[in-house]
Amino acid sequence: MSGRFLMLVSDRAEARREEVVQGRRPCPEYLRLEERHGVELLDWSRLGAWAGGRTARVSVAHAAAGLRRARQYDAVFSDSEHVGVPLALAMRAPGVSRPHLMLGHHITNGAKRQVFRWLRPQARINRVLLHSRRQVELASSELGIPADRLRFQPYCADTDFWAARPPSSEALVVSAGREHRDYATLAAACRVLPVRVFIAAGSLFSPSATHTQPETWPANFDSGFADHRTLRGWYARAAVVAVPLVPTDFQAGVTTILEAMSMGRPVIVSATEGQRDIVEDGVTGVMVPPGDVDALREAIERLLADPAERARLGANARAAVEERFSLDGYAASLAGHLEELAATA
Repeated sequence: MSGRFLMLVSDRAEARREEVVQGRRPCPEYLRLEERHGVELLDWSRLGAWAGGRTARVSVAHAAAGLRRARQYDAVFSDSEHVGVPLALAMRAPGVSRPHLMLGHHITNGAKRQVFRWLRPQARINRVLLHSRRQVELASSELGIPADRLRFQPYCADTDFWAARPPSSEALVVSAGREHRDYATLAAACRVLPVRVFIAAGSLFSPSATHTQPETWPANFDSGFADHRTLRGWYARAAVVAVPLVPTDFQAGVTTILEAMSMGRPVIVSATEGQRDIVEDGVTGVMVPPGDVDALREAIERLLADPAERARLGANARAAVEERFSLDGYAASLAGHLEELAATA
């Protein structure tokens, strides 16, 4: 890249760098931006040992550190609204005029709506990238962010870490994640099926995240914590990966979907408003209506009974990730946004 660019990273980059080298986790996009595109990182480790999670205090301190360094760069990239919004508000100070790129995740959620409507941080955000086209629509129509400052930016998977595996014949359905998951519908759909279901989401009884769960878990369900390598092993064994979602307007489940697709697994996904940009129904996976027990059960039964269809969907899914959702492609796209903003500043 021809300019100097700074990325505010909501993580401790050095720890992740070591894990990637050891093969313990996929490479995050910020390390690929650093390695391939020369983007400099300002991560939590620069704030001190106390900064180890996404809190209001950490976000404000992170934004303040970014503000102090912004003048040294041609553009600044915030990796989420949690740090991007306070940085944008701080950039209203006199003498701070640098192109600001922000990645948004769920900017229509809760109090964020009021922040964008009343405090208008978008005045100091030159471009907002969103992983869901529905979020792009809502950001323009409901939050007042000018349409020319919004871009749809699909997410990615590390295709080397999540490498394709041969189709599995094990009667195993795997799901992962907790936020916005509809495990009550999955339990009802699979309760009577001759299949084992594993949920990589820690305790099934955790009440802390937005999700549904049945009053009583079926006997064929199990769950547990899974680090990245363990989860990769579960995906490899799965005949089907299911991502049941409660209705939501953002890209909930996108990480699980892309990881499974990258490994060549057929995925079944709830067609929520926010999650309609990755899976092509009948081509790279199967979409079912949110909360529809019968449709989810039928999709699982059909795929379990048809190895050729599972193999076709899995192969198409892997090809789609390689072509449109790869880590290298994602990092190159982010770098392109930074270059473009710097050139038009």
